Amino acid sequence: MLRQYIHWRWLIGTTVQIRQHGQLIRIGTIDDAMADSTALWIAGDAVQPRTMYEAALGIEVWADPEEAEDGLCYRMTSTAPSHN
Repeated sequence: MLRQYIHWRWLIGTTVQIRQHGQLIRIGTIDDAMADSTALWIAGDAVQPRTMYEAALGIEVWADPEEAEDGLCYRMTSTAPSHN
């Protein structure tokens, strides 16, 4: 279950979806981000180069909370936890 993140710097090293005006435009790993979340860089891969994306252009960042290291992670399970 993906959720939108507004604090991009917390996601450095995380694989995310980059969306613009609700449309998926890229999936990649955040290489760096501005402290104020105005811009971020997605690392280059075999298909696309390292690219900067700016919030002012309608960019949204979506990630699986389990992948993010922002302290707001959670995990949903279909079974009760074991009591070892």
